[in-house]
Amino acid sequence: MRSGSVIEHDAPYVSVTADTAEGILIIQWKNYAPSGTYRATLEMAYELIVQHKLRYFLTDQRRRGAILHEDEVWLVNDWAPRMAKAGLQRAAVVQSADFFNRTTVERFVRTVLPTVDYPIVNFQTLEEAQAWLMQPNEMLV
Repeated sequence: MRSGSVIEHDAPYVSVTADTAEGILIIQWKNYAPSGTYRATLEMAYELIVQHKLRYFLTDQRRRGAILHEDEVWLVNDWAPRMAKAGLQRAAVVQSADFFNRTTVERFVRTVLPTVDYPIVNFQTLEEAQAWLMQPNEMLV
């Protein structure tokens, strides 16, 4: 990432980085986070995106573990509609090897994709996801 105004939040379960110069917010899960912590982190992400008019969102799910059904419902019915209005241009997900996490995230993406006006794409590595997010619009496939 280019140096600029970088806001970081680091906790035992997650790292959140907002680079206002690049317009990107990155959430890297370090391990399982209970429901309240999970939602609080995503609320923080939403607030940073709105406050700093960030255009790109990346969530690294590789170490996240399972997502509770109640949290999936909250994502679809509460969080995703607000994110759709936040001005995002692209969202990327680095997929987890955890079957339950991957299945939940794929179902979430299928459910919300028709309701948002930006692409949400799954990747295997953080580097691939970041490279795709930072491509000029005309380079997108």
